[in-house]
Amino acid sequence: MLGLMPTTTSAELSRTTTTLNLACLSESSCLLDNSEVGVEMMSRQESSASPLSPKIVKIEFIMNPEQSHLALLPTMVDELVIDLRIQEDTAGISSPDIVVEFWAGPSTNSWTLEGGSPTSPKVGDYRLENAELDLSQGRLVRPNDGVGLSISFEIREPVTWELHLRGDSRIIIPIEWSTNIAVANVDEPSSAGNPVQVSDVETLSHGALLDADQDCFRFQLPDHLRGMTIIVHWTSVPLEIEQPHTPPELIREGGKTPKNPAVKTTYEAGTQITEIYYEDPPDGSYLACWSGKNNHFQEYSWFARLSHEGLGSASPTQFSGDANWLAGEAYVGDSDDVSKVIGSHGITLLVGIIATAACFLGFALPSNNPWSKRYILPVAMLILIIGGIASPVWGLTGEAPRTGELTLDEALNVRMGAIDDAGRSEAAAATASGFFGIAPEETLSLRMHITGSHPTGDGRWQVHTEEMESIRLDSHVFGWVGDHPMGADDEIRFILQAGRSLTLDLLMLEALLVVDEKPEGELIHINWKMKAAEPAGSATEPIWSTRPESISPSEWSTIQDKLFPELLTISYCDCGVDGMEVSWRSSELFNAHSIPQTVDVSVAGGLVNDEHIWLTAGIGLILFAGGIEYYRIKAAEKLASEYL
Repeated sequence: MLGLMPTTTSAELSRTTTTLNLACLSESSCLLDNSEVGVEMMSRQESSASPLSPKIVKIEFIMNPEQSHLALLPTMVDELVIDLRIQEDTAGISSPDIVVEFWAGPSTNSWTLEGGSPTSPKVGDYRLENAELDLSQGRLVRPNDGVGLSISFEIREPVTWELHLRGDSRIIIPIEWSTNIAVANVDEPSSAGNPVQVSDVETLSHGALLDADQDCFRFQLPDHLRGMTIIVHWTSVPLEIEQPHTPPELIREGGKTPKNPAVKTTYEAGTQITEIYYEDPPDGSYLACWSGKNNHFQEYSWFARLSHEGLGSASPTQFSGDANWLAGEAYVGDSDDVSKVIGSHGITLLVGIIATAACFLGFALPSNNPWSKRYILPVAMLILIIGGIASPVWGLTGEAPRTGELTLDEALNVRMGAIDDAGRSEAAAATASGFFGIAPEETLSLRMHITGSHPTGDGRWQVHTEEMESIRLDSHVFGWVGDHPMGADDEIRFILQAGRSLTLDLLMLEALLVVDEKPEGELIHINWKMKAAEPAGSATEPIWSTRPESISPSEWSTIQDKLFPELLTISYCDCGVDGMEVSWRSSELFNAHSIPQTVDVSVAGGLVNDEHIWLTAGIGLILFAGGIEYYRIKAAEKLASEYL
């Protein structure tokens, strides 16, 4: 084995340093480094190797100094490249297999990179892309955790091997999130026995919760207060490492601690803000303590807003509780020029059958007029059969529920189920960011009733649906919470995550309800097989990480960028009665050109367009034939009367 322990290096796994180069300062000093340092190549002749006595070469590369950031490992490695060559093997038929072992904090991994053979020569370097990391023991790489990589290969004949370094051999790990704990955890040391002393509770204090840490702050409250609101800003972190956002444990020295505060929680621009209101707090010395849990980390800042007697309340006021999602938020084109759906296939079929029966009756009536039975009634019959019977029957067949098809309410439940699962399992967190919580290679099958449409301005039509006219998001969210009990902190997290995800998914769904032809039917079918996509939003709050297969990655990226709101705010208030509030500022960049040309939604239409025109034409011909017959009879009666 070649040795370890370099002299000096500066290596780190973080969002800004994702490449670890294999480097050797000498034959006895190999390491992992963010920079391309050390010798260009390590080489050695294995003259004693043979098939009966193979030589096993193992080289370890240890990152030193050890990790200083707290980092969240991704699900897979972007790229692993080992540039190993055999001088005597220019054809690449006897290149050895390489066993690579990589470890970072709790994650240990092993891969075998295949060498060459006479039937499959090895050309170029050894390369592995998109290799999965084992995250079964956790994803957090902590400060002072070991990070290293070793390669081993077997030489079975006298050859000279060369390992090319200085950037030619490397591993690239796209770290999703990292932070420098030494900089972030400024409140330490802090505990109930050694709290941070806050001289002015209305000034900002900073802290961070690492694992089951307890952060305590001591402050003094004056007399004659009407209320105190503690306002906490939690920085955005990945869901699986988020700390509990429960109110702090508040203890007043000497007793009489105010109880049962009203709590309003708001999600805005990637930050969660918690407002905790205490009514009529007595004066005195207080201790406020936040507690964390293992394998979690989050920074925060807080201050208190004091409301004195006679100066109004500092409670979570102006809470509207408006959590409606209204149709039209993602409409493009002239939404005032709406064409309503005229009639239904069922009504058309009923009228068509009656009109066809009347047409048959016309054939049975005696008539001396050859035009009616030879030309007018047969044409009317043909029109009625096509437009009044066959076409609506075809349309009704298309409107029948398909296997696996969901209503919008059921799709919203699927979305909330994915969010709920993400809070319980790290493995489900990636699925929760998918469009409507649908994972790659799964299918979103949906049916909705059309109420009308309007032109988008680029030759297409924006579809209006009954299901999206007015959706009470709070009813869906609180209904799920009522049916799926969870802890107080998990409940607040779910409410905010669900409010955000439902809003954004409905926004995207409405934007994609675009068809090439003016819809004539009353039902729209969606059947999208989902593919993985780069998500929108931040790294800590991803959304729309799956896309319909019919939409290209570039088109999906465009609509994501143009549609994502400029500001989205989700608020939850525990103010005696649970309340939820949703508001956002739409993007001004979104227009018809942002919508993909191929959306792949279908309208259940008939065999022909404008069935009502066909029906009217058929009935008109019957009336025309009847009118001719009426005037023929009247003329005959008049002639008979004159003759008699």
